[in-house]
Amino acid sequence: MTVTAAAPAPPTDPTHSPVADHQLTVALPYGLRTPQMARQITARWLAAYVAPASRMCNVVLIVSELVTNAIRHTHEPCTLQLTLHGSRLDVAVADHGETLPEPSGTPGEHGGFGLPLVEGLGGRITTVPALGGKTVHATLTVPPSSGPHRAPPTTASVR
Repeated sequence: MTVTAAAPAPPTDPTHSPVADHQLTVALPYGLRTPQMARQITARWLAAYVAPASRMCNVVLIVSELVTNAIRHTHEPCTLQLTLHGSRLDVAVADHGETLPEPSGTPGEHGGFGLPLVEGLGGRITTVPALGGKTVHATLTVPPSSGPHRAPPTTASVR
């Protein structure tokens, strides 16, 4: 796994500043522990830049759902990107699957809980198709930071 502090990307909402307040991009490996890694990385990042992780459990759950979907449906690595613009947080998971997610209507034995759960937690879902894959975004409002927090590492490598 590689964690990199990426250059800010322009927001899709013109009412926000053209530069992200904070952004983190993480290349995640394919594996059963990938969602757990994504949750831990997200909790540390949130604690450093947004609010104590205990107040951000919905965001951690949204990350877990999106990463789990990417791993489950592609059987390949994925990329997690967290971008904060003021009180707006964009959680983006890019994968190499070209099939776009669709709400299944009725969750059941084979899944279908993830996207309705993300929406129920306040995430607005958009999917951006790309050549050789897609990126699923969940955008939500987070409480403002109460002041400076400790900064997480900007790069890491796990074998």
